[in-house]
Amino acid sequence: MEAELTLRKVAVVAYSAPPYSTGGVASAHFNLFRLLQRSGLEARLFTFGEAGYEDGLDVVRRGTPRWLNSLLQKIIGLLFALIQPGKSAYQTMDILKSIVGATRMSREIKKYSPNVIVLSDHGAPGLMLMKPKGTKIVLVSHHNPARFLSIADGNYSRFDTQVALGLEQRVFSKVDAVVCPSAYMKRWFEKSYKYPGPVSVIPNVIDEKLLLGIQPLDLRAHFNLEQNSIVIYMPSAGSYLKGAGFILELIREIVAQSKNAIGFYVPGDIPSGLLDQVSELPDKARLCFTGPLSYEEHIGNVKTCSFGISPSLIENYSMALLEAVHCGVPMLAFETGGNADIIRYGENGYLVPEGDIKSLSKLATQLLESGRLKALQEKTMTYSQLHLSSQTALDAYLEMMKSL
Repeated sequence: MEAELTLRKVAVVAYSAPPYSTGGVASAHFNLFRLLQRSGLEARLFTFGEAGYEDGLDVVRRGTPRWLNSLLQKIIGLLFALIQPGKSAYQTMDILKSIVGATRMSREIKKYSPNVIVLSDHGAPGLMLMKPKGTKIVLVSHHNPARFLSIADGNYSRFDTQVALGLEQRVFSKVDAVVCPSAYMKRWFEKSYKYPGPVSVIPNVIDEKLLLGIQPLDLRAHFNLEQNSIVIYMPSAGSYLKGAGFILELIREIVAQSKNAIGFYVPGDIPSGLLDQVSELPDKARLCFTGPLSYEEHIGNVKTCSFGISPSLIENYSMALLEAVHCGVPMLAFETGGNADIIRYGENGYLVPEGDIKSLSKLATQLLESGRLKALQEKTMTYSQLHLSSQTALDAYLEMMKSL
């Protein structure tokens, strides 16, 4: 009873929320919000990147006007182009573009007066947060701009990163505890910030009940394929960091080893340069570019896939991998970031050294054999439900919040 009295209302902060959700961080916080409600708490989700959208059920949507976002993007882009020409600089821009939305969101959170606020770090919404009296703040370190400088072929502005880290450091004066979704993110957090408070590792969660209730869709009809045909899920293609540069090479390598046509499900936004080269692929490669979908449609498609390949170069704790293996879809990925916290070699997929496309395509080719694929599929869901249970992660969140 005492825990119920001290922890009753929780505000979860995210850049966006379904059906307008963008990115793994937003997805992770939406799922946490849902599970907190399922646990019996009064939880509400507050967004700071959704100007012009109506509020939903227990979702309060606020954001910076689009015209102001566009203006800030032009001004800040020109400024960093002068300071460090030729370098990619968007970390500081993400923070400055969030200021108005975060301020509007903060007013709504103050009215709500929660016991605990769960903040995301990307965009530093905590800068504008007015901390209600008696409220505790938990910050989840999903993003951390410092780690992007470690990308071997990256071209990121060090000055931009330093400014962003400096702004994010200011948030910690309001923070009572930090959560990192993986050991990898904790190492980067400790390298990047000065924070004397408690830092825990708690994985991202998914609403397993919602996930299991979604029915598979007839994805093969999009490819004009037989029902027993192989379809490969490729969740990462939106940018260089997400593996866009590897997609076509992987597809060519895999279909070259197959007598039959293979479907490739690639959701989300696709770079125009990648689209321009699709016509050069062999006829046996059947691609399904869906663009943004609702969560239910996307998961329904994932459930029909045979296995997946994620050639992403940088991951904190991938929601795409987590969702896929909980759907019984084995995943092949680079051993980067927090991927090793999700994928257990030979149990729910395989990991290979970062950038090793040959090994990824070789493993994928081996899974074209129905016997080997079926055996791994059967192990994938069993292993994932046993070792990647969101209930365990939720219990850790609840215990940590109650301790505050």
